[in-house]
Amino acid sequence: MRIVGVLLLSVLLAAALVLYLQGRSAHEDIRAVNTVATDLKEAGVEGQPIDHQQARRAIDSLARLADNPQAIADQRRQLSAIADTAARWAAAAPSPSSDLSAAVAIRSAADELLAYGVYGDGAHLGRARQQIEAARGALGGQGRPADAVEGVRDRLQNLQRSQEERLRQLDETLKH
Repeated sequence: MRIVGVLLLSVLLAAALVLYLQGRSAHEDIRAVNTVATDLKEAGVEGQPIDHQQARRAIDSLARLADNPQAIADQRRQLSAIADTAARWAAAAPSPSSDLSAAVAIRSAADELLAYGVYGDGAHLGRARQQIEAARGALGGQGRPADAVEGVRDRLQNLQRSQEERLRQLDETLKH
């Protein structure tokens, strides 16, 4: 009976030790992911703290253009300026944060509208509308709280947008 009790106690202590070590490892993993998210910033972009009022105006402008896509051709400079500003906001935003999510969504929406202007594919309008709603939600504090993985996802999406902007600009140059 004593042997069974000692074995049971040993198993419980071993299980507790494993759970403790796994919890400690999880915290270290989260710290590592946060470090990666912070380091994934776009080269050559000077950070600028997000201006929530300006961000709301940008979202409203994007929504109007998404609803009136014929006007996109005349608003290309404005869309490029919005995307550039959102890139600076993303560079300055902490990872993870709702400001980062909002900045990346604003940049994505502007880029999708610019892509619609170049390629004429309606799928870009649909994605722009989704990003506009995501930006509104992030700016309004709606949705789930940002976590370390979300911060990495936002940073990667921001870097992807940078590359897509370069490709689109190259396509525009080749068309003209």
